[in-house]
Amino acid sequence: MLELCMRLVRADTEIRRKLEVQGLTLNDMSVLQSLCAAPDRRLRRIELADRLGITPSGIARLVAPLEKLGYLARDSDPHDARISLVCVTDVGAELYQDAVKVAEEKATTLLGDVFDAAEQEQLTELLGRLAPSFARRPVAAED
Repeated sequence: MLELCMRLVRADTEIRRKLEVQGLTLNDMSVLQSLCAAPDRRLRRIELADRLGITPSGIARLVAPLEKLGYLARDSDPHDARISLVCVTDVGAELYQDAVKVAEEKATTLLGDVFDAAEQEQLTELLGRLAPSFARRPVAAED
């Protein structure tokens, strides 16, 4: 079991390195993914915090640099102007899509020679079962 964990950590490290070339962390990817998957590509900060399992102040630390880079923007809720929404910009969505391709290519390089397609699906399902236990542990606001 420890060997599996060590291999997953190595794969994680390799993917992080690839993303860093694009100026992104895995936490940045999590923010962009959540927003790209959201209706109208926007969420209230508290909803984003809930999805990522972090505190509202953690969201503020993650969102601020992405806003400065133009990947995210603030918007007001059309139904309640008191509520601030975080939305992904077109530039941010494009960056996310490019980063997904890079991460997928690296994952394929790391795993494609080891597992056939059926085994990759099985591994994805098995790791998906682990996700809830990881979701209960807050993501660090900084990588």
